[in-house]
Amino acid sequence: MGLKAPAMPSPPPVDTSVQDKMDASEAKLAAEKKKAIGLRKKGMGGTILTSGEGVTEEVQTGKSVLGTYT
Repeated sequence: MGLKAPAMPSPPPVDTSVQDKMDASEAKLAAEKKKAIGLRKKGMGGTILTSGEGVTEEVQTGKSVLGTYT
């Protein structure tokens, strides 16, 4: 007369919606951060003088009315 062990109940189903939302939020944050860094780099590149022409105007070195050089 063997006794049978009671059957273990199956584990409850795992709700992955919270994890999916967190993953989507982290991905969105990473994309925004990458975009912000790219915009910052692009802004710095726009200030670099890329031509060898330089300034072609003559400099005024005479005294002004207040006695300072301009």
